[in-house]
Amino acid sequence: MLFKKTYKLATMLAVMGALTGHAASDIDLNSIGYFSFTPLPAELQAQKDTLLLSDSPEYVGPVGGVLSAGSINGKGRIYFYHVNEMAEPHKIAIILENTGNEPNGIAVFRELKSIATSDYFAAGRDLSRKELEQPLTDKPLYSFVMPPKSRQLVFTDLEHSPIPKDALFTGIVDLQTSAPVFARVMMIPMNLNSIESSYWVNNLPIDHVRLRGTFTGAEREMAVTKEYNTTLGGAYVELGNDREDRFVEGVDELDNKAYVKDAGNYGISYTVKIPTSGEDPFRLYFNPLGGGYSGSFTVKAQRRWQKAPSESMTYHIGGDDGLMALGHNTVLDSRYMGNYYGGDTLTIDFMPAGASNLPVRFLLIPEALANPQYARVLATNEAGQRALEAEAQKEAAEAAKKVAIEEKYVAAKTQKEEQAHQLAEAAKLAAEKAVAAHKAAQARQAELDKRDAEEQAKLKAKADAAAERARAKAEADRQLAEQKAKADAQKAEAARIAAEQKAKDDASKAEAARIAAEQKAKADAQKAEVARIAAEQAAREKAEREQAAREAAEQKAREYAAKLEAQRLEAQRKAEEERILAEQRAEAARIEAERKAAEQAAKNEAERQEAARKAEAARQEAARQAEEKRKAAEAKAEADRIAAEAKRTEEARKAEEARQEALRKAEMARQEAARKAEEERLAAIAKAQEEARKAEERRIAEEAKRAEEARKAEEARRAEEARKAEAARIAEAERIAEAARQAEENRIREENRAAEAARKAERERIAKEQAEAARKAEEARQLAEKRYREYEIAQEQAKEARRRADIQREAQKKAAQRAEEIRLAAQRQIIAKRNAEIARQKLAEEREAARIAAQGGKRRSFAELNDVNTSVDQDEDSTQNAVSIDQLTRKQQ
Repeated sequence: MLFKKTYKLATMLAVMGALTGHAASDIDLNSIGYFSFTPLPAELQAQKDTLLLSDSPEYVGPVGGVLSAGSINGKGRIYFYHVNEMAEPHKIAIILENTGNEPNGIAVFRELKSIATSDYFAAGRDLSRKELEQPLTDKPLYSFVMPPKSRQLVFTDLEHSPIPKDALFTGIVDLQTSAPVFARVMMIPMNLNSIESSYWVNNLPIDHVRLRGTFTGAEREMAVTKEYNTTLGGAYVELGNDREDRFVEGVDELDNKAYVKDAGNYGISYTVKIPTSGEDPFRLYFNPLGGGYSGSFTVKAQRRWQKAPSESMTYHIGGDDGLMALGHNTVLDSRYMGNYYGGDTLTIDFMPAGASNLPVRFLLIPEALANPQYARVLATNEAGQRALEAEAQKEAAEAAKKVAIEEKYVAAKTQKEEQAHQLAEAAKLAAEKAVAAHKAAQARQAELDKRDAEEQAKLKAKADAAAERARAKAEADRQLAEQKAKADAQKAEAARIAAEQKAKDDASKAEAARIAAEQKAKADAQKAEVARIAAEQAAREKAEREQAAREAAEQKAREYAAKLEAQRLEAQRKAEEERILAEQRAEAARIEAERKAAEQAAKNEAERQEAARKAEAARQEAARQAEEKRKAAEAKAEADRIAAEAKRTEEARKAEEARQEALRKAEMARQEAARKAEEERLAAIAKAQEEARKAEERRIAEEAKRAEEARKAEEARRAEEARKAEAARIAEAERIAEAARQAEENRIREENRAAEAARKAERERIAKEQAEAARKAEEARQLAEKRYREYEIAQEQAKEARRRADIQREAQKKAAQRAEEIRLAAQRQIIAKRNAEIARQKLAEEREAARIAAQGGKRRSFAELNDVNTSVDQDEDSTQNAVSIDQLTRKQQ
């Protein structure tokens, strides 16, 4: 578009050699005073319907998401224009959300999409052509009702339209709602569910171009309020300049309704009316000002006597005409868009094409200014008409004088006069043939000169195009290599920074956990020590008898704890091995594809931590259950022993109960102290294992750092080799281009020499033919003069014998009548000539329309127009004397 990333646009323009290898202008604007043309300002008449524009971010990557979103209430249009910069193919998804509490009726009227291609101009002009070929109608394609608080996918064909890497994809959706809806435009991977993804994908930030948001004016009507008069010279209508034709303004609902402007009015359908006056014909040309333009326009013509446009023609700029775009690096390129007449009203329909540049102009150039031959034809026709009238008057006067003399001897002299007349006509035809041969020879010479000039221009254009293509290809390859190396370096640096940050965060968390565990362990140890001393002080006298049993129980508990510890260590070892294996797999994957490897490593790390956490929880739960079982067994044994003692004697039972109660309390204190000591021991073991794990992680991080440094060094070496290879390739390409240019120049010089020799020979032949034709014309003229003198002598003899007065008076009366008849015949001839000219012009227009339709909409070249006007001159010359005065007189007789 108008404000895209300049380096990519420059690369693409350099690649398209067709920009400089094709004649881009249909008329020489400099030679007809282009810079003094009169401006015809166009005023905004009406604009309607909502436009949701999605063009920022234009280049989507490294991840997809929501590109644009906004509210639509009533009629609206969604226009998207995006490039996929991610490695995998992605798709565009358009989701509507009914935010209201009532059902919402949706009608979709039109769905258009371009091809997905890295040729940005091709994608833009493809959508521009389809927008005109499939106009918006009042009949919906389909409709549906959205329940309250629901989401619905529209334009489902996009689900099966993958966008490859670095490809541009653009399209529009026209719809109507019965209540407000919130529309989202997303770019997501092909395998994701579009509706489900709309709930969790991130909103992507707007880029610096700021071409997205909600606007009013998807349909825009413009009109030139002052009629263009064809007698006032050239004029132009300029659109897309943000002066007379203002850019629409709106808000970005994804950015807290920030102010945005659609610079270029992309996605808006234009209807522009241009009224004209006068009687002279004029031409319409398209003239881009802002840079390369490639798109389609429809021009409708309403003749002055019609109530509605009756003629329509669509013109396509770029693609089929051999151009990638029109107007690159110049404001003097133009494209012919038809001939019209003063009094016609023109209506131009178009939508600014994506990837093309604004502003643009529509030039209105009178035919007399665009084609100097037209003025000569008009002057020749007027002079011929005046000469015919004068000749008719002169011949009528002469006939009135001669008619009295001719009456008496007309029967006797009929045969002689007929012979003289036939000789005169033969002489006249011979003279006309000589003149026609002379004109044909001149036309052939002009055609040969014109063909020579065109061949030389084509040869020069081919040579320039070959050199430009070679240079452009070399430059494009170099820029692509630099961009790829830069992108790889940026991705590697981002991955390194993320890994370092994550390692720092993990270390901080582990250190905090370690400090908390140490503090808790110290406090528990102090409490356990106090309790242990108190318990030992109270139960020292009774402890010896239970020592054996206690040691046996402790031995079993230690064995059970050791078994659990061994199981925990085995599980931790396996988890550690799995973690190391996962990290190795992640490292290998990162080397192959850094971004995917980073994501996989993060996922593996989370799984490893979850597995370790679950294993630790399982170990702690097992230890807790074992401790509870041990305590339950000891309590049961103690209860049995107390019951046996109670049976012996009541007093012994009571004393034993008191003793056992004290012993039980001491035992419980000891067990609690032992449990806390075990926890401290386990905590120490866990701390040691944590320190070992951290040491292992530091070792792995060091190895990863060394591997990263080695990879960067390898990439730098490869980049340097690529740069040297690119420099060598560019030098080789320049050498080849220079050799090709020199060879082409030598070939052109040789062809020019041969063409010059052929032209010289042809000129000599034409000169001989012209001399021969002049000689024959002179002989025919002399013969005609001789026959005419004989005819005058015969007439003079007849005049001497016809002197009677009564016959003279009757003859004068008849002469007056004959003069009037001749005058009327001359007038009828003039009227017939005018009608023939009008019929010829209409026939030429019909043939031109048929020819354009047969050739797929291609315009007639400037050379073809010259050929038509030249043929008009020849037709005029042969038509002026189609009926002579002598023939009219003879028919009356």
